[in-house]
Amino acid sequence: MSLRSRLGRDLAAVLEREILSGRWPTGSKLPTERELAVLHGVSRQTVREALDELERACLVVRRQGSGTYVAERRLEQSLLGHFSIVEAIRSSGLVIETTVLAQAVGPALPAVAESLGVAPESPVVELERLRAGGGEPFMLERTWLPAERLPGIEDADLTTVGLYETLRERYGVVLVRAVESFEPIVLHADEARRLGERSGRPALMLLRTTYDDQDRAIESARAILRADRCRSLVERRVVEPPRQPAASRRGRAGRTRRRTVAAAK
Repeated sequence: MSLRSRLGRDLAAVLEREILSGRWPTGSKLPTERELAVLHGVSRQTVREALDELERACLVVRRQGSGTYVAERRLEQSLLGHFSIVEAIRSSGLVIETTVLAQAVGPALPAVAESLGVAPESPVVELERLRAGGGEPFMLERTWLPAERLPGIEDADLTTVGLYETLRERYGVVLVRAVESFEPIVLHADEARRLGERSGRPALMLLRTTYDDQDRAIESARAILRADRCRSLVERRVVEPPRQPAASRRGRAGRTRRRTVAAAK
């Protein structure tokens, strides 16, 4: 690592500690590059490298012509023990606001039909919602539901009542499992506009199929989460086979040796 790169990383570490300590609160403007260079006795190039590092870590945001600001803290929550990301985030105490952007019946596209286990062109309810926390959007979600199994759900109020609560209370649907996959993407112009981001910025896409207690697919969903606002934690436990007592292992090894000797004779 070059001296210049090392200085940039060292300064980034100093600035990160100052941000996390609350010296510069969320949304506050950092000193200019010139001011930071003088304050820390480094070159402006080193300051730029440090700010690049902080931007990659989603700790700061740069606004052209305005300056560098402390980024909003990420919505970070473990998925362990929660059935959905929204449920996990809500459990942390954050109030989530939901805006329904679209809710109508239409024909199922092939990929949606395959996910729901219905014939192509079958009627499905397409639901598009924008999720916000602390007044700032963090997730754009599109959901498809089999219309024939859920008559009238296209008219349900899903702004104040959750979808899963509606499925349970109104239709008696018992959800038991979901299959999810995550992949990194970049935001298209329309997605970026709705999420209050710039086109081309990184994001995380979640694909989800949810099943009821009869193992029938009841929901196909695609959610796009802002990479600078969300971080999901997943815990995995290693389950090892029970270890055999040492005496048992020695006995088995002894039998193996005896068979080997016998074969040699």
